[in-house]
Amino acid sequence: ALALSFFPALAFAATARVDFAVGNVTLIAATGQQRPLHKGDAVEVGDTIKTNGGRAQLRFTDGAYVSLQPDTLFRVDQYRFEGRTDGNERGFFSLLQGGMRTITGLVGRSNKRNYQVQTRVATIGIRGTEYQLKLSDGLSGSVGEGEVGVCNAGGCLGVASGQSFFVLDPTTLPALTAARTYLPPPQPRPLQSPKIEDQSE
Repeated sequence: ALALSFFPALAFAATARVDFAVGNVTLIAATGQQRPLHKGDAVEVGDTIKTNGGRAQLRFTDGAYVSLQPDTLFRVDQYRFEGRTDGNERGFFSLLQGGMRTITGLVGRSNKRNYQVQTRVATIGIRGTEYQLKLSDGLSGSVGEGEVGVCNAGGCLGVASGQSFFVLDPTTLPALTAARTYLPPPQPRPLQSPKIEDQSE
């Protein structure tokens, strides 16, 4: 009963705030309604951020940062964080188009299956990390710190700090590459590591 009562509240809880939005950035709610996105605005479960020619950075309640590049579509599919890492937290997102750079927070620290970024060619899981993704003709990505797991119907690939990868399509095995993913232009201000105590064991 407690679990059932939680989900209606989850749908309307603010999961993130906008650190900054530059240019014509819009939010598309689960209802299909659209509105301009500004600094300080709330982002909720089911919302899709469309950057058009602009850029935006989101700060989630677990301390994670997500920086969205121009011409990007990013959706919050599921999110739950109650201030502690007890295995019940979750963060499921979709990168539908474009590029993102992120420093992950506490979600997924105690149970790695509770965090993932879905794309049309592969799913990204984490082990506490900073990484970036670009979805265009296939999916490319680079890991700055930590490690990510890249999986699709072709299999899974572990990508460690300093490494990059490329995924051609949903059935081709992800592969390491020497080409680092490049996401211009530079940030209006640098991403900051989350200053939240990790309560996981």
